[in-house]
Amino acid sequence: MRRKDFLQLIPTTPLATGALSAAAEAVRVAGPTVFDPSRRHERDFAPTGALKPLSANLYVYEDCVNVYIVKRGARAAIINFGTGDVLKVLPRIGVKSVDRVLVTHHHRDAVQGLADAGEYRFLVTVPRAEARYFQNVEAFWQNAGIYLNYDLRSHWNTLRRSVAIAGQVAGGDEVEWEGYTFRVVETPGVTEGSVSYSAEIDGRRVVFTGDLIAGAGKVNNWFDLHWAYYGFTQGIDASEKSFERVRAESPAMLLPAHGDPIPQPEVAMRENSRIYTMLRGMLPPNSTGRTRREMRHILPHLIHAGGPECQNTGVMTTYAILTGTGKALFYDYGYVDLDHIRKLKRDLGITHAVITFSHYHDDHLIRTFELMRDDNIEIWVLDKMADVVENPTRHRLPCLVPFPIKPTRVVRDGERIEWEGYTLEFFHMPGQTEYHQGLAVRIDGRKVMFTGDNTWKKADPTRIRSGPLVPQNVYFLDGGFITCARKMLEYLPDIVCPAHTEEYSPSKEDLEGFVEWAYNLREVMTGLIAQPDPNFGMDYRWLHFYPARQIAGKGEFDVELRLRNHLFRPGTIRVELKHGAEVVCAAPVRTVRVAAKTEVAVPFTLRRVAGFGRRAMVMADITFNGRRLGEAAELVVD
Repeated sequence: MRRKDFLQLIPTTPLATGALSAAAEAVRVAGPTVFDPSRRHERDFAPTGALKPLSANLYVYEDCVNVYIVKRGARAAIINFGTGDVLKVLPRIGVKSVDRVLVTHHHRDAVQGLADAGEYRFLVTVPRAEARYFQNVEAFWQNAGIYLNYDLRSHWNTLRRSVAIAGQVAGGDEVEWEGYTFRVVETPGVTEGSVSYSAEIDGRRVVFTGDLIAGAGKVNNWFDLHWAYYGFTQGIDASEKSFERVRAESPAMLLPAHGDPIPQPEVAMRENSRIYTMLRGMLPPNSTGRTRREMRHILPHLIHAGGPECQNTGVMTTYAILTGTGKALFYDYGYVDLDHIRKLKRDLGITHAVITFSHYHDDHLIRTFELMRDDNIEIWVLDKMADVVENPTRHRLPCLVPFPIKPTRVVRDGERIEWEGYTLEFFHMPGQTEYHQGLAVRIDGRKVMFTGDNTWKKADPTRIRSGPLVPQNVYFLDGGFITCARKMLEYLPDIVCPAHTEEYSPSKEDLEGFVEWAYNLREVMTGLIAQPDPNFGMDYRWLHFYPARQIAGKGEFDVELRLRNHLFRPGTIRVELKHGAEVVCAAPVRTVRVAAKTEVAVPFTLRRVAGFGRRAMVMADITFNGRRLGEAAELVVD
């Protein structure tokens, strides 16, 4: 089924299931999500708040993470802190005081309650490698980069303010408490500095593993396992080494931050490893690098622009369609050398240029600012990515340029433009990023398709075609490469012009393999991600502020919190804004009802009252159908 067919089946208004508050009536339906109706399920979030015994002196409180309680009489040590609501339920099991909090990693859902607790008497111990995300948070946020960012590690999932810590630990350290010995095990995976704690409790060796694993063959999400931009398997590679360290503890049970206790550790870790082995074969792009740097004719009226000898061939992304009448259409205009392009234009007699982009990344459009000084150009941008290109400050995405590019023409998905004797077919082509355009056109009698970063010339012709999966670019499991691969198979191009390799001519069998890979990727990720719908663990921005960055002076400003309900059932979502004294919000709590497979925009009005000249952070704390998910989105106020 094609994506446009999916959209016809999606509800476009919230389902009426009771009276809505006056505030909720202002919520705007921002659109449908991308989904395949044939994959319908009845799963939902399980409500939080339960307190369960695991043995005589070991309990779990189900919060936005599992908070584990180890008792010694009326005193307790706890592993992770969640929202801090665990303190309210401790009297039920006879605990009157907490002595220690042992933290596995810095993510907000593990520790956000520390920022609300004020002065606390218990001792907080954190991983040494992540101490700065606890005790120097303000400095982190002041220096957090937004533009030209290729570091996709989950550092932004950091507390909104600094908290007091009493100790820092690394692998091999031991924390003694009331006769218990908590041995520290380095277990990077979702973060580079994560640790686990191994202890014998009630005669049984258990390991508190944080987000390392969420069940047999399960993880909480995929996007935290993608570290550097091109580090497609860095997180799972680190996790494999962490499994070995956990095995050395000979645990009888693993106690994860998300998911149920794991009574068969070896079976569970082996299943994760089996899936990780599959993903190592599927994820790293099977591609050559670009080897030819000269400007050259692919066809009489199609060139690759090339670049000078001093330029890295990897950033030579520019193609041009020639007309013979002094006009040209440049596809992508990234790190091109201006003198080289001027010479190319003189040599080919180009006097007028149309520029269009496969996607918004800097290496595909950054030098456009030089051409914008020239009145004799047009800039065409696909509607799906027009706002990212024209208003980059409103988004937090990898590889953003730090300046706006205003289109002279916005083209629609599927629009055909008759231009200088060519029929140019523009279409949405998600894959490496949701904000991606494809272009199909017949040139010199050959069917040519421009695919940007979605797929490249294969290094191994016998290997199945794949694409670079980068979830922080926004990826939907029922769209993404499934949409891209099906479009390529439908068009059956004679020549594909990719961004970072030489052109190639795929066979039908090759493109059928690409489609098969895309569907297999969806299946593997669906099985791996421990969420009621796997898109919650793949869609990095299922919850995000728009704009993501607000440049605010004195006075009020408006933002939207955009939320995608990936479930096949309605969602009741409670939102509470959390922030410091620099910002105020008169109505920080909203409860909204969101239809199945629908995106909504929840408006908030805030006011900057202090701290001008310094960055302030606002977080959105979410409860979804009774499940406390915690501070799952952040707004930058500059």
